[in-house]
Amino acid sequence: MKRLVVIFLILSFLGLQLIGCATMTGTEKGAAVGAVAGGVLGAILGDTKGAIIGTFAGAIVGAVIGNYYDKQIASRVEAAKRYEYKAREEKLEIEDSLIVPKDVAPGSTVECHVQYTVLAPAETQKIKITETRILANGNERLELAKRDVLRAQGTHLSTMKFTMPKDIALGNYTLITTITDGKQTRTTKNTLKVV
Repeated sequence: MKRLVVIFLILSFLGLQLIGCATMTGTEKGAAVGAVAGGVLGAILGDTKGAIIGTFAGAIVGAVIGNYYDKQIASRVEAAKRYEYKAREEKLEIEDSLIVPKDVAPGSTVECHVQYTVLAPAETQKIKITETRILANGNERLELAKRDVLRAQGTHLSTMKFTMPKDIALGNYTLITTITDGKQTRTTKNTLKVV
């Protein structure tokens, strides 16, 4: 019975959060959904304490995940010409990546950009790409996001906006971005400092 009451309270919290959706940022929506998902999971798998812990853990994870912005900046023809592509095999190249800003405070917003080109022999073929972004500090790693997208051939700019956790330790970090089509994998690294 206690579990049902806790789940009801958590779902009520979600309802209140969704009422304010029109004015919520992507980060706030992510935190609310993460909190509710964590709380429900904690209530189902554990007790009341598990639900409360799950709610807070979900809020932290939800707050980290941000929004994606995608833009194709070169067509297949333009990219193939730039690489002198002869349509023999698939090609995947990361051309540029950056983080803005490079010095960030806990709880602040960060944008990470990666520009890459994907080419294949068939002109109309869309290619499944997996983008993974990991924040590393020494041996500690936090997967910020992983997503699969279907890309038209050409050059693409993928931007992810996320919020640093408010309780993150100060120091130097590396954002590792990996792009793969399942056959080829390319990785780029950008440094940032939490101050």
